[in-house]
This record gives sequence, structure tokens and C-alpha cells, in this order.
Amino acid sequence: MAFQSILIYTILMGIMLLCAYITAIKNYFHTGYSVIKGRSFLRVETLFPIILFAIIFGMRYDVGFDYVGYLYGYIKHIDVGKGEILFNAFTHLFQDYDFHFIIYFGTIAFIQVFFFFYAFKKERFLFPLLVFFLFMNDDFMFWMNVIRQSLAMCIWIFSLKYIEQRQFWKYLMWCLVAYGFHNSAITLIILYPILRNGKDYFKNISIQLIILCGAFVIQQIFARILPSLIPTVEHYVSFLGSDQYEGYIRRGLEVEAGTSNGTGLAYFFKIALNVVIVCFSKHLKNFYKSKRFRIIYSLFFIGLVTLYMFPVGSIVLTRPFRYFYVFQMIMYAHFGYFLFKAKNVRYKYILAGLIVAFLGIFYLHQITADNDSHLWFQFYFQQNGAIAKY
Repeated sequence: MAFQSILIYTILMGIMLLCAYITAIKNYFHTGYSVIKGRSFLRVETLFPIILFAIIFGMRYDVGFDYVGYLYGYIKHIDVGKGEILFNAFTHLFQDYDFHFIIYFGTIAFIQVFFFFYAFKKERFLFPLLVFFLFMNDDFMFWMNVIRQSLAMCIWIFSLKYIEQRQFWKYLMWCLVAYGFHNSAITLIILYPILRNGKDYFKNISIQLIILCGAFVIQQIFARILPSLIPTVEHYVSFLGSDQYEGYIRRGLEVEAGTSNGTGLAYFFKIALNVVIVCFSKHLKNFYKSKRFRIIYSLFFIGLVTLYMFPVGSIVLTRPFRYFYVFQMIMYAHFGYFLFKAKNVRYKYILAGLIVAFLGIFYLHQITADNDSHLWFQFYFQQNGAIAKY
């Protein structure tokens, strides 16, 4: 199964990379972070990889811990969310017309990827690196797992352009659309007054590093006091709209509190990479020179702080902050492009090293996984016997 998984992910990523490269070279990039001359987004080289991604992941089975729960809910007509209007209406539409679940999951995957890449339609020079890190940073696993929140997240990423353009009502409208897929998206409205001026909140590199160190200190404190916070967290999670986790909160918090220090080399590698990006932040801001990039960097740094301040693997506590974690992958793409365009040849060697490292981590992760990891790709027709039990 590991070989099949590696083969499918590699072929899919390879095709998407090729299409992304074609898209990138047909659009011209200016150092002011905009496309001077660009073709329509709705072209074959852009839509084909999105449709292919949707088809492949529509046909998946058991990719992501929550998949089986969503599948069971779809087949049995059971609402799996917390009453989100748009998600329920979307699901009921497919159920009412008796669409096969591969069409249902495929459409969800299409919406996710379409909104994500459409959000960067003016930065198509980033497409190859966005595709690469979407896979190699395992972000696509999150999209395939926490389905409702991932839908909300991708829609919200698209809406960031309205913060940049200072169009509050349009931003509010898309936040409400995201809220229709996951309740936690309502909290994203507060970001508008904070980010609309494009202020660089994180100028000082030393202060950023101190804040990151403080986040790790808070993480250790959380690990010690977490069991005593269970009643508060139960209320907090219920308000924000948990799905598959609600029945496991108490047991899950106890496990997390006891195992929060269990990390691997990939975890420390990404910490080191994030610190390097923070140290390069002034160079990156000077390179991209845009309000949009300052907004993206602010969200990236907020994501780092909220990621590192909670115990590792604390799904329950980090749920409302998971909207920010995708900006690691987005920032890796920006950093990679910066290294690629730099005149210093050593930077290109650094980029090559990062690519090799991410490839090694991803494939090693697949090789060392097992049947209970929900990482291996398998087609639904390989598990017809299990699905028939539903």
C-alpha cells in the first residue's frame, strides 16, 4: 500500500507541477508583486490539474482520520457538523440527487483547490512552489481530513484580497460564506481592522525570535496544566463547532498532555526553517514590496506563535488557529521563489537542499506509515467490502 500511495502522490504532484510551470511561464512577474501581463485563470493548464486533483481525491478511501465519519454521514444521511447551513445544504443537495460519494468528495476537493489557487491568480509565478509544498508539507492531508474547516479556510484565503483592497463588506460576505461551512470562521472577521492598513507588525527580527521562544515556554506550561482545563476546553470546543473530536475531548486532552514532547526530526527541521525565514523577513519584504505580502507574513507569524504555544498534536486547542497554519506552506513558496531569483548562487543551493529535504521527509513518512495512520492512498473500490457495511 505504501508503494501505491507514493506512486499516486508522485504522479499527481508531477502533473500538477508541470501544469503549474506552464502557467507560470505564460505570466510575467514584476518585483512589485504583481502580474504585468497575464492570461485568464480559466485555462486548460490551470483547470486541468485542479480537476485531476479533485478526481483522484474524490476516489480516495480513508485518507485522513475523519474521512470514514464523513463517508458514513453521507451514506446514512446523518449531519456530521454543528449545523453549518451551507455545508448541510451542499451535502443534502448531493444526497437528494443520489450522487455517488466520489462525486461528493471530488466536488469538495475541487472547491478547496480552486479557491486556493484562484486566491493567487496574480502571483502565478508561485504556482509550482505552491503545488510542491501543498504535497510535501502535508497540507493536502489536512484538507482531506478536516474537510469542513478546510473548505472554510480556502474560501477565506481567497477573501484576503478584500482586506488588501479595504473592501470590508466583500470581506465580511466571504467570511460569512466560510462560516456557512465551519462555525469557527466567524472569528476571522476580527482580522479586517487589524490587517486592512497593511501595517508591518513584525519588523524587528530579535523581538520575533523572543516571541517564538516565549511560545515554546507557554507550550511547556500548557502541557502541565492541560488536564485541569478539560471542563473549560469542552465548552470552548463546543462553541467553535467540533465534529469528530467531541466524543473524545477528555481522553484526547489527557493523551496530549502526556505525550506532547513526542516529536521527530521533521518537526525540528521545520522549526529551523521557520526561524531562518524570520531571520530573512526583511529581505523578503524588500523583495516583494507589497501590502499583500505584509498581510501574508503577519498571518504566517501569528500561525507560528499559535502553533508552538500549544502542546504538539493538540487538535482540540488549535482548531480556531488552524486557518493560520496554511501560511507556513504559502511562506515556504515565497521563500523558495526569493531564493530562486536571488543573484547569490548559494541561495539556489539552499533552495535545492530544501527541496531534497522535503522530498525525503515526505517519502520517509509514507514508507514508515501503517494501516492505522490514514496517510496511505487507496481507491474506494479497493475497500468495497468495508463500504458495503455502511
